[in-house]
Amino acid sequence: MVLLFIVYNNAVDEEMVEIVKELAGGYTKFIGVQGEGSHEPQLGTHIWPGINNCLMVAVERTGMKKIVDSIDWLCEKFPDVGVRIFSTQLKQIR
Repeated sequence: MVLLFIVYNNAVDEEMVEIVKELAGGYTKFIGVQGEGSHEPQLGTHIWPGINNCLMVAVERTGMKKIVDSIDWLCEKFPDVGVRIFSTQLKQIR
């Protein structure tokens, strides 16, 4: 299994959750996450008003490609919205 950590602009929250629910079945969501990266800062302030959300998704390695492909489609549909996906090996211990 792998753990996907998806950081995305709150503007595409409904679409992102729909993708993950359909393809992975479940997720853990962090809302109102602030940060800076390669796009405009997302700090939730009057100067930098944007805000991010994050999803943690446990998925079999074979299912990861479908999720990434669907998120790529979402990024093509909304090219100005920042999305980053990170992955790491996952071993459930309990």
